[in-house]
Amino acid sequence: MHTPDMRIAIVGAGAIGCRIAAHLAQRGTTTTLFDAWPEHVRALSSLGLAFERDGVVQHWPVRAFAADAPPDETFDLVLLAVRSDATAAMLPLVRRLLAADGCVVSCQNGINEGAIAQAVGAQRTLGCSMVMGARLTGPGQVRVLEGADTLRIGELDGSRSERVIRLAELLSACGTATVTQNLLGYRWMKLVLNATGNPLLLLSGQTAASLHESAEVRRAIIALAGEILATATGAGIEVEPVLGAPTRQWLAPYAGEDTELHARLLAHGEALGPRRLSMTADFEARGRTEVEHINGYVVAEAIAQGRAAPLNAWVLQAVKALEAGTVGQGWETLDPLLALYRSLSSTRRA
Repeated sequence: MHTPDMRIAIVGAGAIGCRIAAHLAQRGTTTTLFDAWPEHVRALSSLGLAFERDGVVQHWPVRAFAADAPPDETFDLVLLAVRSDATAAMLPLVRRLLAADGCVVSCQNGINEGAIAQAVGAQRTLGCSMVMGARLTGPGQVRVLEGADTLRIGELDGSRSERVIRLAELLSACGTATVTQNLLGYRWMKLVLNATGNPLLLLSGQTAASLHESAEVRRAIIALAGEILATATGAGIEVEPVLGAPTRQWLAPYAGEDTELHARLLAHGEALGPRRLSMTADFEARGRTEVEHINGYVVAEAIAQGRAAPLNAWVLQAVKALEAGTVGQGWETLDPLLALYRSLSSTRRA
């Protein structure tokens, strides 16, 4: 897939899109960025991309265009890096940019491959589940947040095609990139992480370490994860281990008292430390989040299967209430969730 003259577009010049562009530029690969933030596009076009890592800033030349004023050209590869709630609005641009024999790769948090496939065709759609951190620090400026930097790239049908192998080689510029034949399994694994600690950190206003120190919160997180994994299992998806623990362990009758799961969650919180996760960063930047495409996605999938996901439904409504300004951040904001968890637990035991 990757050749020196390959034309690559990145739709969504947010933190992740810019970080990908910088890593590719370091290997001599030019990309063209598209974004809806005018000041950002102007800075990228005139000054280049300022890429900060470990206190060192490098400047890389990039092409950048406003999303509503693209050039009259097409691209062999389109990396879609917008927030999930912007996917539908950006798909017409993706279709316009995509060459007849090109393909689209979702580099997003949510599970958007289905919507992309409907727009451009399943044969032209791939996915990349990544654990990679970055933050925009101003127009044309991105800072690396150190972490695992792992990318798993896959075809929708699970095949190990020549193009997905070459795509993994291309994206190895960003971190450890491997081909997966279980893309949805990794997508749902990341969905568990995004739908549990991520919104609870936002609602509580705590650091990851302090949030995960609460045994009661950890029990609620285990129950939230159980709802998500039960929904994935109902859809026939084999989810990759979450924090190293298999699905059956999270779904066990007394998972909330599993000391190993509690230890894994404690270690996860300590590893994250004071880092702001995506929902908090989104809320602080624009007053809204991707919760409809994270917990909301789980709730919708559960309903489609005729099952309930009450804890995820509560998280969805609580984050929406925070966005609307009808609740605030703080430990007390989690009290109704913990009460709901206790009620559900006592009902199941009875």
